[in-house]
Amino acid sequence: MPDPSPDDLGAVLKAFGVSPLRIGILQVVLRKGSASLPDLVEELGASRTTLRPHKDALVEAGVLLERKDPSMAGARSGFNRLVYRVDVSALQDHLEQLRRSLLP
Repeated sequence: MPDPSPDDLGAVLKAFGVSPLRIGILQVVLRKGSASLPDLVEELGASRTTLRPHKDALVEAGVLLERKDPSMAGARSGFNRLVYRVDVSALQDHLEQLRRSLLP
């Protein structure tokens, strides 16, 4: 089965009430392996304020993992930048749970 076109994916996301920004965050982090919030801002063209609640929801769900990267200095001296990666196993578990709830 071919990958859905961006328009088809947008229609599916809208039908299920899934935020395109959350999908974008996951796509960027999966493609890059890990990403910081500034990386996400740059890649997705959204502000930190807009991205933060979507990123936080993915972290709270256990799909997006955060860690401090001491090699990347933050905006203020002495602070470490957080770097995010996707817990693929947790993502698969969530998707499987959704599938089972729809198609028992």
